[in-house]
Formats: sequence, C-alpha cells, structure tokens
Amino acid sequence: MKKTIFLLITSLMTVAAGCNYKSELVDHASACSNANDKKYIEVSGILKNKGGIFCSNTSGRMECGFKLMKDEADTEGFTADLAVGSSANTVEKIEKSFKPEDIKIRDNAGEFVKIGDKVKLTGKITVAKDATDPNGGVCYLQVDKIEL
Repeated sequence: MKKTIFLLITSLMTVAAGCNYKSELVDHASACSNANDKKYIEVSGILKNKGGIFCSNTSGRMECGFKLMKDEADTEGFTADLAVGSSANTVEKIEKSFKPEDIKIRDNAGEFVKIGDKVKLTGKITVAKDATDPNGGVCYLQVDKIEL
C-alpha cells in the first residue's frame, strides 16, 4: 500500500513538473522576431485597448486580444490574447457595448489590472513576419500569466 501511494505521488509530481514551462525574458522591441516563434516568453509593456477588442475561441480557449505597447508613445505594439474567465490571469467576458472601465482583467494574484497599467506578461508567442515587409505578418502572445 505504501509503495502504491509513493508511486502515485511520484507520478503526479512528474506530470505537474512537465506542465511548467521555462520562460525566456525578452525585451518588447525584439519580442516579435521570427527567432522567438513558438517560444514561451516574458515581456513587459503597457496593456491597451487599441481600436476595439476581438474575442474568439479559434485557439481552443475563449480569449480576447489587447495590445501590448512598449510605452505610452508606441503606436503599434503587438496582440496579447487573454483568456476569458473569472479567476487569476483572465479577463471577464466583455459585452458588446462596453466602456473601457467595464473591462475587468485579473493578474496572477487575482487583483484587478487596469487598461494602461504596465504589466509583465508570460506566454507562448507566435510570429510569422515577412522579411521583405517589416509591417506585414503576424505577432501575438497567448498569455498564461499577468503580473503588475
């Protein structure tokens, strides 16, 4: 019996350890480099709602896209997809006729984050940039962790 419990606990710890990703800290300016494609990264910036928020479940989880800007002067940034939910590291469901103050985002500690706050986001980045067109292609971060 003790041997069975030991094996069960060891197996669960092995599975849990396999779920932890080692993230790589990158600066905002280089986050959307093709070299970072499919990497698990940490990047800091200012979370913004630029021109509306699009929510979908095309990735397998319901998520809404925000812009992560380098600083207040940044006009481009890149998309940060936040999971929809009511717990830590999520954004609450956004209704069609929302006002900016209606957006409820929770950080890793479950505390509220406001649009315009400087945050550190951790997640898997997808990059498909065309070397001949620096403004073309896609770059988005599927966020798993939000920290102030």
